[in-house]
Amino acid sequence: MNRYTPPHAKPSLRERGVVLVEINGKPRPAILVQFALNEGRATVLCGTGTRRTELAVIEVPYQSAAGKALRLEKDTYFYADQVRSVRTSHLQACEGHCSPSLFLQVRILVDGAMSALSHQQLTKDLAEGAAPDPIVSAGGPG
Repeated sequence: MNRYTPPHAKPSLRERGVVLVEINGKPRPAILVQFALNEGRATVLCGTGTRRTELAVIEVPYQSAAGKALRLEKDTYFYADQVRSVRTSHLQACEGHCSPSLFLQVRILVDGAMSALSHQQLTKDLAEGAAPDPIVSAGGPG
């Protein structure tokens, strides 16, 4: 009996998937929250290993079921000010996915952030090539 195991498929970009996005020259794990396919962009929530007690946080210990599903290597914290809109070409798909219960928390945090944060806050700290294109107004000065 032949025990052939086909090679693993390369991870692809998908909602709830884990991606790496480079911020200030350092790859950061992020959860892909939403695609804007017509714009070639995606909304992601980046994680950090820094605990900040003054902010609301989604804390994901790496030893937890959610941490293992995300394939985290250390405790990771997700804050509303870490929401980013990046070109899909600047995302690297990784193994791992966000559980439905964690993704619900992420969506609530991201939806609140998108309504409260300014365009500048949503795009800060990104590599220049990953920052959103400036909005061009069709009308002249008003």
